[in-house]
Amino acid sequence: MGALRRFTTFADQGVSSVSNFVAVAVAANVAGTGEFGQFSLAYAGLLLFLGAQRAFVGETLLVRYSRTGALNAPVIAASLGGSVLVAVPAALFLLAGAGLAGGQDALLWLVMALAAPFILLQDSLRYLFICQGLPVRALAVDGIWACVSIPAMLLAAAAGRPLLPVLACWVGGALAALVTGLVLARSLPAVPAGARWLWLNRDCAFRYLAEFAALNASSFAVLYLLVFPLGAAGVGALRAAQLLFSPLNTVFSALKTAIIPELVRSRGTAAFRRRMLEASAVVGVLAVGWGAAVLFLPAAAGEWMLGDTWANATELRWPYAVQYLAMVPYTIMLAYFRASVANRLSTAMRGVLAGSTLVLPLCFALNSSAASAAWGFAAAVALASACGLLSIAAGRRSKPEAAAPQQVSSG
Repeated sequence: MGALRRFTTFADQGVSSVSNFVAVAVAANVAGTGEFGQFSLAYAGLLLFLGAQRAFVGETLLVRYSRTGALNAPVIAASLGGSVLVAVPAALFLLAGAGLAGGQDALLWLVMALAAPFILLQDSLRYLFICQGLPVRALAVDGIWACVSIPAMLLAAAAGRPLLPVLACWVGGALAALVTGLVLARSLPAVPAGARWLWLNRDCAFRYLAEFAALNASSFAVLYLLVFPLGAAGVGALRAAQLLFSPLNTVFSALKTAIIPELVRSRGTAAFRRRMLEASAVVGVLAVGWGAAVLFLPAAAGEWMLGDTWANATELRWPYAVQYLAMVPYTIMLAYFRASVANRLSTAMRGVLAGSTLVLPLCFALNSSAASAAWGFAAAVALASACGLLSIAAGRRSKPEAAAPQQVSSG
């Protein structure tokens, strides 16, 4: 049963990622260059708040409420209310973007502001269902969004509709998915209770949000700072090489979402270790397999995907392959820390990653080499993984030492 739940969670993550990719691709095909630029900015802002909500609400749910019977009707309503509270600054941010954009472009931002509460609340329902051990409901909700929005978007694009009607189809799919999810959850958001729920879980929620913010801030900052030693073309090559490995980001995200509830439920049993080993084997095989596929990618296929940027990105494949291989133990340890509620250790490991991601690529790029910067990113992940492993080893050594005096005194 546990294996089926994990497989369904992976399938749900795949459906969500593919449908989002198709939606952006359709938008790119119907929009002009400037219009798509405005959409990309608004979409990036929406994704930023979506990631913040997953850290703030979603991960807190997985860690605190994955035990059987931990989720009851008041908790479900309160957690959904917490998501509504996160959606408020998201909508305000996008409304501010509308004010800055002005004119016709403002309508794009307004549509995204309208979509934000639907999308954030729908995503929170996914985490609720996974937390309940019912990922098939999460898959059903994401499947409805995909089945409603993508055909409608494609038909609108084929009919020559502009971007706004196409985006309206996307928002309509999100609304249909949200209504379905609320019916399946048999709940509605309780906003006042949501504020109290967030406060009661503040030790996890605010810590996870701070970890997310630090990692995102360092990742964004280093890309802008790398423009000085590498130029825009060098940064573009780094982003293009990273794109080749982007499916592994979906794998790592799905693994974390799928395995944390299983680890929480099996905490203190022999199954805990077995789940850890299974997860390590699966993600390790996928990382090695995809990395090998990218390393042996024919030049013609690379040029088809990346265009002229392929020439600059091709030499960066090896350091990115090493980086994503180092992400395997990092992701497994993060899941272990979450399930064990070892919050200080997870914060320390992610803090090392945030700091080294900001420093090492810049130091390595002083010779104006994009390849050196890419090796800096790989070194940052490897350093964070090493710190995580050392903290686990140190914790295991300290347990017998702490137990020794107790044994002596009892004798």
